[in-house]
Amino acid sequence: MAATSWFRKNQKKLLGILVVFLMVIWGIGPAAEFIIPKPAIGEILGEEITQEQFSDTATRWARIFFRDSEEPVAKMVWRQMTFFIQAEQMGVFVTKEELAQEVHNFFPVDPRAFADKNGYRRMLGSAFHLTERQFEKTIKEYLLTRKLQYLLRNSVKITRDEAFQRYIKENEKVKIKYAALNARDFVIHVKVEEDEIKSFYDKHSNAFPNVEEGIWGYREPEKVKIEYVMARNDAAEKQISITDEAMRNYYEEKKDLMFRKEAEEKDSEEASVSEFKPFEEVKDQIISNLSFKEKGTMINTQIADADEEIYEMIDKEAFISFPELAEKYGLAYVIPTNRNNGTNYFAKDELKEVMIDLPEFPQQVFDRDVNDPSPPISSLDGKLIFRVIERIEPRIPPYEEVREKVARDLSYEKALAEAEKLAEKCLEKINQTSFEEGIKFIEDEAGKIEITGTKYISRPGIISEDDDVEILGQERAKIAEIVFGLKVGESAIAVEDKGAKKCYVIMLVDRKKVDPKEFEEKKDSIMAQYLMEKQLAFITEWESWVSKKAQLGKRRG
Repeated sequence: MAATSWFRKNQKKLLGILVVFLMVIWGIGPAAEFIIPKPAIGEILGEEITQEQFSDTATRWARIFFRDSEEPVAKMVWRQMTFFIQAEQMGVFVTKEELAQEVHNFFPVDPRAFADKNGYRRMLGSAFHLTERQFEKTIKEYLLTRKLQYLLRNSVKITRDEAFQRYIKENEKVKIKYAALNARDFVIHVKVEEDEIKSFYDKHSNAFPNVEEGIWGYREPEKVKIEYVMARNDAAEKQISITDEAMRNYYEEKKDLMFRKEAEEKDSEEASVSEFKPFEEVKDQIISNLSFKEKGTMINTQIADADEEIYEMIDKEAFISFPELAEKYGLAYVIPTNRNNGTNYFAKDELKEVMIDLPEFPQQVFDRDVNDPSPPISSLDGKLIFRVIERIEPRIPPYEEVREKVARDLSYEKALAEAEKLAEKCLEKINQTSFEEGIKFIEDEAGKIEITGTKYISRPGIISEDDDVEILGQERAKIAEIVFGLKVGESAIAVEDKGAKKCYVIMLVDRKKVDPKEFEEKKDSIMAQYLMEKQLAFITEWESWVSKKAQLGKRRG
C-alpha cells in the first residue's frame, strides 16, 4: 500500500524520467523540445517564460544578489526579470568593456588575476558556485536593469520655478479659526420619504461602499468561508517535558560555547582562566532553549504529517476532512467567525483580523481555489494549513433586505446638506459683521457651536518640526485644502463628506509668507533634493507600471 501511494505521488515525475530515458536510447535528443514543448509559467511584456528559464535565473541571482534576503527570492527574481527584459526590448545594451569593469568590481584584486582563466573560474566556483558563463550572464542582466533605470532617472528634470513653487507650498503657514457643524446633529431634523429611499438605493446599489472615501454603496464584495488546521505553539508547550538528564547533557554540550565566563585576573601578568557558569544558574535558560527547540520540532512534525496526508488524498482524488486531520494529528480545527457580522463569511479586507501577523494572508486566501488546501504557513500562533470551503460572488442585496440601512444613509446625506445650508447663512452673516457674530446668528437652529483657533498649520501632507505649527488630522483635511486659497480675514465653507460627515465654517487669521531670499540662498541644495525625490517617484511609478505587464501563472504552493 505504501509503495502504491508513493508511485501515485511520483508518477508524473517517473513518467518524465522514462520519456527522457527513451529519447536518449532512441536518439531523439535535441528534437525533444519540439515533441514535448516546455510549459510557460508566466508572461513578461508579451514574452512567455518557461520553468527552465525562471529556475536558471533564480539560481544565478539568488547566489549573487539575494543570499541574505528575507523577502521571498522568487518574487524578487521575477521582478528583476521584468526589468532586464524591458531593458532589452527598449534597445538598452551592455558593452564588453562595461561587463568586464563590473566583473572586476566584484573582485577587488590585482587585474592580472583575471588573465588566469582557470584561476578566475575557480574563484567564481568558490564564491558563487557558478560557471563563468552563468556569472557573466547575471552581471549583464544586472547592468541592463541599472542602465535603464539610470536613463529613465536622468530624463527627469526640475526647473527653478517648479522648485520655488514647491518650496512655497512646503514652507508657507497659516493660522485659522473654525466652527464645525456635524451632520449627525441634524439627522433628527430631516425626513425621508419612501420614494426617496428607493431612488437612493437605485442610484447607489451597484457601488461598493467605502465610508473612508465617502462613497455610498450596497453591493456586497466577494466573500469566502475558510477553515484551517493549526499546530499551535501553546498546545505544544503543554506537552513538552524537559528531563534533568536532557538539561545536563545540553549544559555539557554547549557550556564551552554558551556558558563560559572569564575569571577576574589575580595578577596582571597571569592569563585569565576560563570558568563556566554553574548549572543551576543557567538552568532556566537551558529549559527555555530546549523547550523552544522541542516545540518547533513538534509543530513541524505535526503539520508536515498532515500536509503529507493531504497530498496523498489529493492524488487519490478523495475528500480531505480537516476535522479528521485535526483529531488524527492533534491539531486545532477552526472555522473563523467574522466579528463584524457574526457570520463565517469574510470579504478580503476583513480577513486581516483572522491572521493579524500575516498581511499577505487575505491575498493568499482569495488566490486559492475552493477545496484546494494551502501549503503550511507560519504565524505567531503556530503553523497552519487553510482551505476555502465556500466562495460567494459579489451580489446586490434586494431593496427590502437593506432598506433600513439605505434610509439611515439617506438621512445622513440630507443632514449634511442641511448643515451646509446653515453654514451658508452663517457665512453671509460673517461677511456683514464678524466671524463670532456669524456663528451666534445660527446657534438658535444649530445649538451651541464651539469656535476653535489653531496654531500655524502647514498644507496637507507636509510635516513641520516647528513648535508653533499644528498638524490637522485627516478628518479635517478639507479645511487645509481650502484655507490656503483665502486672503487674511476672509472666510469660507469646507464640506468634509468622508468619514464622519461635517461642514466647517473657517476664517484665515494670519499667513506666514515665504521669503524668496531664503530660497535663493539654499536654491542648489533644495533643487537637488527635489530632483532626487521627483526622480525616485518617477522610477517607483515606472517600476509599478512594468510589474503590471508581468503575470506569473498560479501554482499550488
